[in-house]
Amino acid sequence: MSTKNITCTSPEVLAPVGDEEALLAAIRGGADAVYLGVGEFNARQGAKNFTLDNLDAAVKLAHSHGVLVYLALNIPIKQKELQHALEIVDCSYAAGIDAVIFQDLGLLKLLKEIYPDLELHASTQMTIHNKGGVDFLSGLGAKRVIVSRELTAAEVKDIVDHSNAEIEVFVHGALCYSYSGKCLFSSFLHGRSANRGACAQPCRRRYRFVVNGREVDERHIGGSYPISCAELSTLTGLEEIIKTGVVSLKIEGRMKKPEYITASAAAYKAAVEGICGPGENPTKEELEAREAELAKLFYRGFTRGFILGEKGVSHPKYSSNYGAFLGKVLDISRSKGNTKLTVRLNEDIQVKDGISIFTRERMLGSAVTGIITISGEHIKDAEKGEKVGLEISSKTGRAVQRGDELYLTTDTRLLDTLQKTKLKTLPVSLKVRARKGEQFTVIIEEESKKLREAGKSKEKATAEFTDDYIVQEAEKNPTTVEQIRKAMESLGDTPFEAKSVEIEADENIFIPVSVLKNARRKAADLLLEKILSGDKKEQKHPDLADFNYLYSSESCSSEASNQYDNAPAFRGTQRNSASKRLLLSVEVNESSSLFEAAFAGADIIYIPVSKIEELTAPENAEKLEDLKAEKVELVFRVPLINHDHELDKLKPLLEKVKTAGFGIACSDFGVVQLAKELSIPFAAGKEFNIFNAFTASILYQAGAYRATLSSELNLSEIKNICEAIQTCKSSGQTEIFVYGRELMLITENDLLKPLIDRRIVRKDSEVLLIDQEDSEFPVEHLGTRTLIYNSKVLDMLKYVKNLKDYGVDVLRLDLSFNNQIEIKEIIKAYKEALAGKETRLKPARGVEYTTGHYFKGV
Repeated sequence: MSTKNITCTSPEVLAPVGDEEALLAAIRGGADAVYLGVGEFNARQGAKNFTLDNLDAAVKLAHSHGVLVYLALNIPIKQKELQHALEIVDCSYAAGIDAVIFQDLGLLKLLKEIYPDLELHASTQMTIHNKGGVDFLSGLGAKRVIVSRELTAAEVKDIVDHSNAEIEVFVHGALCYSYSGKCLFSSFLHGRSANRGACAQPCRRRYRFVVNGREVDERHIGGSYPISCAELSTLTGLEEIIKTGVVSLKIEGRMKKPEYITASAAAYKAAVEGICGPGENPTKEELEAREAELAKLFYRGFTRGFILGEKGVSHPKYSSNYGAFLGKVLDISRSKGNTKLTVRLNEDIQVKDGISIFTRERMLGSAVTGIITISGEHIKDAEKGEKVGLEISSKTGRAVQRGDELYLTTDTRLLDTLQKTKLKTLPVSLKVRARKGEQFTVIIEEESKKLREAGKSKEKATAEFTDDYIVQEAEKNPTTVEQIRKAMESLGDTPFEAKSVEIEADENIFIPVSVLKNARRKAADLLLEKILSGDKKEQKHPDLADFNYLYSSESCSSEASNQYDNAPAFRGTQRNSASKRLLLSVEVNESSSLFEAAFAGADIIYIPVSKIEELTAPENAEKLEDLKAEKVELVFRVPLINHDHELDKLKPLLEKVKTAGFGIACSDFGVVQLAKELSIPFAAGKEFNIFNAFTASILYQAGAYRATLSSELNLSEIKNICEAIQTCKSSGQTEIFVYGRELMLITENDLLKPLIDRRIVRKDSEVLLIDQEDSEFPVEHLGTRTLIYNSKVLDMLKYVKNLKDYGVDVLRLDLSFNNQIEIKEIIKAYKEALAGKETRLKPARGVEYTTGHYFKGV
């Protein structure tokens, strides 16, 4: 046993629940809380999910076992969906849910206004990865923030130590390759939005690399699945995570089988109790044994994750579940009926267990139909370390060769054990009063109480039942104290477990067994009723139209309105004028491209903030003055991801931007918070997933003078937002992206490192990720991060003349992949289209074009 070396408050173990069966599984596993979805408004549309009809029963079941329930409404909500989303929350609120997990800022604003007593948790989909981001959401009313999986334990601790909000982290389950909330891969490849809970998991598919036109041998990157992540498992390093002070440990898996949920919740609950409870810590061997059990239920390689310092989170070898390593094929014997594989076992096994076999071609699955000892005896099971023959079907056996790896995918004994695990119970204490001549009385009380602030009682629930029966003097067989105790402890099918029974009784008394049982049952029923009575609340039946004032002129006349004069392109623009001119913004990476774009007629130019010193140097002073004279707005683009150590380096650059009189463009709530503190006007990026006017209004109030709407919206949905925003007279501009390559994902994983180490990839190499349909996705190496872009280029040139009708103010061209000649040609074409002229662009050789989601949406 390892020595106890920390004092801590046990964080809750939060389990995933996809349906009623999974909820029972989570209770069996001892979870403190569960999170679930209702209908389609959650980030796991593929799960069965709950309905408003069965949610009430689910909340009662969970609460009767002392388990909290969080509603996952963690997707961006479209303008026309907001009313339905409120109805879901209203019914869930009345059912007694303990919190809502949200992604949409507009929904946060509405829920805070309508349900001030409802706890709100910011989803990991919001990509909160620094202290500023936590502070921003905490200031808007978020009680808890689920931070990005890419943070280290040290970074998490720093956030916990400097934040008012509770912090929650993921500790087990599937990892997204991209920063959550920043992935458009599935959306643009398959029309299924990961941000909206419909991810088609393109990261789990086969890809190959082409560098400067030459294909790379997959052995250099470890396999055919370079962007498929291993499963996160932090059991063996859980003490380090608990030391950070997080309040909740979250397990992923709302689409996993019930046994997985029971086992994972039980493993982490036991580890937490061992680490934070009295006595000695669980040993490394004990934790590894628990982890090995979890591998039998779902496994595609384990990673300790970024939180425990492991940056190599991908698992290129194979992307699907293939179980715990069982051993290598030492010999093969084939007959007509079956194939016998000789193996030295790395795990216990029995007949009917399932295995997978990593053949040269692919992974194959089979049931074990027989087990034979070396001496030829048929046995039902064998233990780890034994050398045995495993019989499988001859059809599968044909593809197996010596040296192939075997994995245990179905452990029938483990599944049976998990299915028979008893439901978690609530500890209670009982007091019995049995005095002659008095009515028999039972008092039952909760042993402990989880204190929550969401309007719930902080007192332990207590119930008292007094039976009509008058305690009698015994004529012959007196009722003993032990008989009373036994009757009280037998709480049967109630959710309670008697931790203590205090009996106050006279000697030589008689109480019928039926009276003892009835009084105990009635007392337990009263206690359960009391526990659940605090859950139900009155529905409020909110009407969205009653809350439009949240983005009305009064709401929007904030600090943002004072910033607009700093944005040259905003001066003189009549926000609601039918005759307003659509502005053209251009995104470039180099200073030379900036001046080319300005010369070509761009109204607004975005350039990386790293260029501020170069552009404000004396040699460029005259050029900048020319830009200002031409009323060209220059905006300095901040990186998408900014951990706290990066924000520290960014702050001096932002101060230079402010001194020079420019604004910034940002896509990170931490930078928004910093911009607020420094009073720098900013343009809000499309990465904020702005799907409705309420979300835009929050960003306007925070200091944004422009909001770029999500690329996942269609034109009709864009029009809905713009029409709603028009009621906010002092709101900012709206912008949409009309040309360029969409960024599909950004990851903390250094995808190209193996190729850089082998000098296959150099600084100026062209790197493409190629899928099985031969689509080519450009890959960019940014420090140790990786960015992957769409294989197709968005181009809305043909439709520009109609875009004015949808209410937007600015059209964005991302020309960061283009040379100066192309920049000039593309801007010219769009300027002519805006002027009403017929114009065309010559297609680039080998490039596919798309209209994105504008005519379909997600």
